[in-house]
Amino acid sequence: MQKLIEKYKSNRKIKFLTKKYTQKYAFIGVGNHSINNLYPVLDYLNINLKYIVSNSEATAKTINENYDGIEGISDINIALNDSEINGVLISANPSSHFELIKQVLAKDKNVFVEKPPCFTSEELEQLIVAEDNSKGRVVVGMQKRYAPLYQIMKENIKGVSHYNYKYKVGFYPEGDAILDLFIHPLDIVNYIFGKAEITSIQKIEKSKGVITYLLHLLHSDNIIGNVELSTDYWWAKAEEAFFINTDRAYLESVNSDELIAIDKPKSLVGIPLEKVIKPVITKSILFERNSFLPVQEHNQLLLSGYYNEIKTFLDICEGKSNDNKSALLSLKNTYELMNKLK
Repeated sequence: MQKLIEKYKSNRKIKFLTKKYTQKYAFIGVGNHSINNLYPVLDYLNINLKYIVSNSEATAKTINENYDGIEGISDINIALNDSEINGVLISANPSSHFELIKQVLAKDKNVFVEKPPCFTSEELEQLIVAEDNSKGRVVVGMQKRYAPLYQIMKENIKGVSHYNYKYKVGFYPEGDAILDLFIHPLDIVNYIFGKAEITSIQKIEKSKGVITYLLHLLHSDNIIGNVELSTDYWWAKAEEAFFINTDRAYLESVNSDELIAIDKPKSLVGIPLEKVIKPVITKSILFERNSFLPVQEHNQLLLSGYYNEIKTFLDICEGKSNDNKSALLSLKNTYELMNKLK
């Protein structure tokens, strides 16, 4: 048995050390999000990052002085005109994403872009046309779609009739709450429950940066959702919570740490048995984050979806089997919902 364990560990080590990705890449942007969430994944996957593009010549110079094998540049055309570059990752100022995507697609290169890829449905349609006319493909950084918890949730909603969803954060005066924050919750309910239309909106705006939307959604298959999107709470106690009612069980998830299913009580000839005999409540843990084991499966970058979305993009660039869960075309309903809120 010990020999089998040692052989397994050795094979796992060799598999990790073996070079998986051979194409060369460029990255546009050196912001806080990129440094904390995206670059660590690229480093772990050991990709050939040839260029880092920055608006600042000083930043480009610093990269050249401190990172061997990576060229810091402030002229994007150097990367776009390099025939060795197969994929470009974009995480810059959101106002520049739309034009940057078009420039990269015009050079027939693949694009990974952080959200939002653009500001309006009209711009999204233009990007879809640009992708159709290019050899490049686009993956949008809607990381929740790639998070293991939401994949499991999507697989366990058979017989769902309705759900309640709360997305509550704090005061947000520095940007557009819909595009910067609410794009994720609107997108994930659309992804999990199917195309939605807003049948009712209540908007409570107390001041700039303090806004709440109470939404009533009707999805395909007549699934009904009640959604609260709000910046009228705390960042220190931010909360994202799902409560989902299906035919057989009640699903609950708070802050993406776990997903539990509680079996519904049975009835006999119209009588709820839990009122006759003491009920036995059966609770199943469909997903649970284990913060004790420091392994890849429980790393926050994987659980949040960043790892899987970037791996999907790299697999597209390398011609490997992939499942692009966040193609431009799949975001049309998300943008329609955002347009309604605006």
